[in-house]
Amino acid sequence: MDYTCKTAFATNILKNLSATGLGKLVSVQDIDGAEVITIDIGPMEIPQYPVYLVKTIERVNIISVDDDLPVVYCRDDFPIVPHLNVLPDGRKTLCLFDVPFNDIRYTFNASMFLRRIVYWFEQTARAQLHQADQPLEPYFPGTCDGLILSDSGYPFVRLKRIKTLNSILYKEIALENITEGRVYILLSAVIKKNYTKNIINRMPQTLGELDDAFEENILKELETRFSEIWAVKQTSLYKTIFQEKETELRNSGVLLAIRIGLSRSEGEEPERYYIKAFQVSDTFQSLYQAFGYHRSKKNKLEKVKPAEDYKNISIIPFEMFYQFNSQFATFLNEGTITEHNDNIVQIGLGALGSQIANNCIRAGYGNWTYIDPDALYPHNLARHCLNQDSIGQNKAQAMQQYANLLFDGKDNIIKAVISSDIFSKSEQEKIRASISEATLVVDCTASVAAERYLSHELAGKTRSVSFFMNPTGTALIMLLESADRSITLDVLEMQYYRLLIREKKLWHHLKSDRKVLYSSTCRGASLVYPQDNASIFSGLCSSAIKQIFSSPNATVSMWVYDDLSITRYKKIGEIFQEINCNGWKIKISSSLITQMYDQRRNKLPNETGGVLIGAYDYEHNICYIVDIIDSPSDSEEYPNAYVRGHNGLLKQIERLEEITIGNLTYIGEWHSHPTASTQPSKYDLILLKSISDYTLAQGNPGCMLIVGDSNFSVYLQSI
Repeated sequence: MDYTCKTAFATNILKNLSATGLGKLVSVQDIDGAEVITIDIGPMEIPQYPVYLVKTIERVNIISVDDDLPVVYCRDDFPIVPHLNVLPDGRKTLCLFDVPFNDIRYTFNASMFLRRIVYWFEQTARAQLHQADQPLEPYFPGTCDGLILSDSGYPFVRLKRIKTLNSILYKEIALENITEGRVYILLSAVIKKNYTKNIINRMPQTLGELDDAFEENILKELETRFSEIWAVKQTSLYKTIFQEKETELRNSGVLLAIRIGLSRSEGEEPERYYIKAFQVSDTFQSLYQAFGYHRSKKNKLEKVKPAEDYKNISIIPFEMFYQFNSQFATFLNEGTITEHNDNIVQIGLGALGSQIANNCIRAGYGNWTYIDPDALYPHNLARHCLNQDSIGQNKAQAMQQYANLLFDGKDNIIKAVISSDIFSKSEQEKIRASISEATLVVDCTASVAAERYLSHELAGKTRSVSFFMNPTGTALIMLLESADRSITLDVLEMQYYRLLIREKKLWHHLKSDRKVLYSSTCRGASLVYPQDNASIFSGLCSSAIKQIFSSPNATVSMWVYDDLSITRYKKIGEIFQEINCNGWKIKISSSLITQMYDQRRNKLPNETGGVLIGAYDYEHNICYIVDIIDSPSDSEEYPNAYVRGHNGLLKQIERLEEITIGNLTYIGEWHSHPTASTQPSKYDLILLKSISDYTLAQGNPGCMLIVGDSNFSVYLQSI
């Protein structure tokens, strides 16, 4: 049966179902304006005795929308397992990725998506989806809104509401500051049992549902605090906080803080403590009345009837962010220039970006536009140049205020801020105008997605430079475009990967190190590396920015810090030749072409060849040919034929994939023709078909390159 899909991704899902055999289409429906694809995924490799009851064929509903990650719903009776989201209405969705969609967009396609679903089910059946080095799942789903409290121990807190771009933060301020915020009563409960199931539970919407989420009666524990709270009337705090007005006490808001110990197995000490906060929708008076309490004639709280009315009281969840303190900071931290008035756009004001900005601000260098969507949180302070007063503010706006304070409101070199990411459709006109008026764009996002978007769609004629650190914070990388942009960030990124695989000392450069949790969300983890390194590298970055205008060349530079010394690796950026083929743009390294010509000449009159190493960008339909693996020792080379061997080949491919964390991989084959012609023979076409059949497993087209005497041809075959 033929189906017509509204979205391009849905169309590709149907094509890949047929090509890969990963499932069977059941239906495509339009439900309330959303395109819903129902698929029977499988048959899958499920063990005879699965840890979780996963069927060999699972029916899923995929809601497909353009320009966003499709949502996958499983059957209603699917067991509660790790990496499963349970919505408030009881529906269940698969958590397929642990990174934002923008960060995987450039490798995302329908085949990869379907295979990820199969992987999710198969690994879930074996209880192997959650890796041993991953943080434990939070007890409840994460929420956007947050609560930042001190550890003062007071049952009363005054909170100031702060609106960020995408959420609400409530930050504790001084109780005595009666002109700001609202007083809340903080009721805390500690769950005595450690939980080991490592699953995300359904978010409670009422006090009754919260009580049902635990085996212990936590509300009974909270109820015992009512009289203690009322007794504040006998202390000096009554005047300080409530101005001795009982109505102020009765109308206080109420917060619940629940602490849960999370362990990987029974009998172990908690690996971490998960804290979730809830705001009660009613006032303190409404709450204690719902529990059967009333004020007596002696002005005390007394229980006059059973607690019956509290269960339907609504609650609002908040993330509890850990307050920044000296202990947390200790754990997280392990020229002269000439005046320059060029307009510069900086994207990203995180740890490295803020310190680069700080260096340039204090030097009075440049006229800047800052672009960043994020708010500042407590864990950022370990390596960010801003301070406690800026928590909850947008980073770009806060940095502008920081500069404004530094210069006392005069000669502020931060001319504009844009409080959004560079993908924001509503701010595209403003972002593009700022970049077109600039002489340089400084990318500090540490995001491949942002770098690619800047390179292909935003930069125009404006030169860009990208700065980022490796995961352990031991190296700084600079990708600098040529002044005329004939060499752009995306091909410099490929040269960076090639540098890693060709320099043995850099093979562990991208190996991940420890992370530390800063909140209870499943993505609430921050890299651990010393502030010293961020400071050193930010100095190199700001110095490099000041020298960029003196050279038109493109470069890939890396500074590696070790044992109080720095080693620099530098490669001059090279032009990648571009070829259009079968709806794709092929970008191939010029030096790599020369290398293949040399190998052809050295093997004459015989043919030779090898393996092509590269990457695909599905969002922009680009195939990058970055490196080759030479002809294996067991290859057969003849004047009119070449049969590529396999000795050591798989090990080399696996090694380079590990070194580049999968950013480079096998994409096809190359071989030479002793004659001038690079037209494929019938055997070459058979080879191309064989290559594409193999690469289909990764959802990639198959690539074949033929080298002649002074020319070459590239052939690409996709599904």
